[in-house]
Amino acid sequence: MLQPFDTSQFQDDNKVLLLSGYGILTLVVYVLHSVCENIWYYRRTKVWTVGYEIISTILFCVFTGTVLYVYNRFVVNDIGLTLATYWRFLSVTILCMTPVFSPVMLYLRQKLGERIVPPAQNLFRLAGENKNEILDIDKGHLIFVRAVENYVEICYLNNEGKVASKTFRQTLSNIWEQVPFVEKCHRSYLVNINMIRRIEGNSQGAVLSFVVGEKEIPLSKTYYKNVKGKNDLRIALV
Repeated sequence: MLQPFDTSQFQDDNKVLLLSGYGILTLVVYVLHSVCENIWYYRRTKVWTVGYEIISTILFCVFTGTVLYVYNRFVVNDIGLTLATYWRFLSVTILCMTPVFSPVMLYLRQKLGERIVPPAQNLFRLAGENKNEILDIDKGHLIFVRAVENYVEICYLNNEGKVASKTFRQTLSNIWEQVPFVEKCHRSYLVNINMIRRIEGNSQGAVLSFVVGEKEIPLSKTYYKNVKGKNDLRIALV
């Protein structure tokens, strides 16, 4: 029988039950860890990188080691906690668990995970916090994004060439990370410079109109110089 954590000399009438607790607790921690992973995944950009995988594996080993240490000291051995024994237990646990669990977790990722095909160069994915909030859009079809409380309204050209909009639960700053080619023109707006038809007004009160549709959005004094300069450069290069 596998007897982990120096328990080969452990004697108790309920030895099998107590030792099985290690496996049960490891399973519980894994389930909770997976739930936290999903929350993080959907709150970000629905992309899982190698860096995230490394951090996730390390955190899983640390959390599991901590839980098993408390169980080992209080339940199995009925002794107190000390920082020295905690670090020794944790280091041994991580060294033992990493080569055992990492290949299994990576294998399950490959088999059960969703493989994301890299998008075309001009294709971007906008994702909200909710599971079904995904919009794949061509760089040239995005018009502007507007923040509305805890949501964003995405205004774009659909496949029929008509102006459409979708509302996602997301922050403006996270959307900006997903489509870094847009510019901020107001504290509540992001704009695609290539879709601007005209800038009307001056820095004290300007509005942007677009090459498609009738919508107009504000251009605040803070961002006037940057947006106007980039729009003038775009026009000069046409």
